[in-house]
Amino acid sequence: MGQASGRSGDPALLAQVEPHLRGLNRVALAYVDGDATRYAGIGADERTPFEIGSVSKTFCGAVLMDMVATGEVTLDTTVTEIVDANESELARVTLQELASHTSGLPDFTPSQTGSRNAWFGLFHADGAHQDGDETVSDVLGQCLEARGEYSYSTAGIALLAHLLARKAGATYKELLTERILEPLSLRDTHLPVNRGGLPKGWEKGLLGGRPAEPWTLNGLAPGGGMWSTSADLASWMRLTRDERQPGAAGLEPVASAPILPWMPEAQIAITWVRATTPGGEDLIFHNGLTGSHHSFVGYCPRTGRGLAYIVNSVPTGAQLVMLQGDLVGALLDEGAST
Repeated sequence: MGQASGRSGDPALLAQVEPHLRGLNRVALAYVDGDATRYAGIGADERTPFEIGSVSKTFCGAVLMDMVATGEVTLDTTVTEIVDANESELARVTLQELASHTSGLPDFTPSQTGSRNAWFGLFHADGAHQDGDETVSDVLGQCLEARGEYSYSTAGIALLAHLLARKAGATYKELLTERILEPLSLRDTHLPVNRGGLPKGWEKGLLGGRPAEPWTLNGLAPGGGMWSTSADLASWMRLTRDERQPGAAGLEPVASAPILPWMPEAQIAITWVRATTPGGEDLIFHNGLTGSHHSFVGYCPRTGRGLAYIVNSVPTGAQLVMLQGDLVGALLDEGAST
């Protein structure tokens, strides 16, 4: 399936980025420079809903830092202080370790994804079967490896989300909505845990050129199941850059998080990644990949330039890295055409 028809947004911005978008179906992109935001879209506009995958993790980080600010938890609060985990290897793991992928947990858990290959199952299956409580129990049964070292874990973020929810006496979806989405007017950002919660106007993305089922991840949804728009992600980026969302208090590096071979110097903060652009500018970002969508949100603190884009098809590994690197270099290092 080729590119979708229809173009939207700023013509000069679209002309600048379109050469980097060949082979992709639908794209919604936002470029922020200071107080100005410009949009460009192919087959979509700034209000079109897309899956954002692991960019969801930054919202969980914001919930955590909000609860730290209110004194409900600290970054050193341990798992067993919130839930009975005395028989688990995770009992003394801290919330900071979960939020910075240094707990030693694997990315996903075997019983969450079934006996089939985990990635195949997640790419092709509509919905995980475990709810939040079952996910907590499942993750607490895992063994840790290399605790203290960076090891990306969607399961760890899901556990963090549900622990925070238990501490607040709510579901994570209720907590996220009350603490982050509603106060910050992110009205087009959603956390569906099942198909019934998908946003109005949603469409299937593409995997290998074919429509793929959405990631309705149930208990794992805090780590990769949110939907949003390029307009809301641009707002999220600006709020982070301008220190107007709670998660901006968690941007100091926690551990080395090399993304080899492209970003060997990268570091992990509270869910956000710190690295540099191709031109050497400091970069704070997160990206996401589901079975049918790819997303990116990032900004350069010194220049105030930021970029958010969402794609409804899964690029290959090399294409994904080239897409991200090319757009970051073109827009954040060089600046957008006017």
